[in-house]
Amino acid sequence: MVERTCTLPGCTKPHRARGLCSTHYNQQHATPEQRHPKQTVPCTWCKTDCTKDAGRERRYQLFCSLACRDQWRKATGINPVPEPESRQTRRAQARLKLRRAARGTKGWTWTAGPCARCGEPFIGSGGGGLSSYCSEPCAKRSHRARRRALQRGAEVERYSRFAIFERDRWRCHICRRKVIRAAVVPHPLAPTIDHLVPLVAGGGDTSANVATAHFLCNSTKGERAGRYGDQLALIG
Repeated sequence: MVERTCTLPGCTKPHRARGLCSTHYNQQHATPEQRHPKQTVPCTWCKTDCTKDAGRERRYQLFCSLACRDQWRKATGINPVPEPESRQTRRAQARLKLRRAARGTKGWTWTAGPCARCGEPFIGSGGGGLSSYCSEPCAKRSHRARRRALQRGAEVERYSRFAIFERDRWRCHICRRKVIRAAVVPHPLAPTIDHLVPLVAGGGDTSANVATAHFLCNSTKGERAGRYGDQLALIG
């Protein structure tokens, strides 16, 4: 069945009655005053006559301007308008801070220390699985590596990248040169975690099977076994 549309040129709205859509039907069969009736009512604050929609119920307070509405709120104390903090006195600002502090952080778990991935010190709440990481990107990268190991059926163990870097004395196990601690990927000398036995070769994502490596050395090595072959790193 073909759906009928408005017969006026350029209008593709669905047909309502007499070959017209609802918009054009109302425009041709009712005047603007009939479509949007108005009424004159006194302002609640200054008692000046103002024009409002007739459909609005009188149980709501009607005002001729926003200034009258704010004056009425201040006088009655009903739904008062809060002053901006810049206009509040120091005592009012102090009371506001005390009220916020009194609410506390019930149910929050606060943690502090080095990030388990990047090693940066942080202080934050432990919600959302971020209790060991300084940010969501660090948490996602660690969870992604652990998920890849689980998909391959490899052994998985929770470990700290920062602890691995400290164990290896911030030295690349491939070229035996120092990494730049403050560098981040894609800097070629940034510290990364390298699996001695790659995950594709059956290696596990454990502290004994990982070592510190430059980003450039790790990328060049790829999925090949490291210089130590299948020997695992010694935990110092």
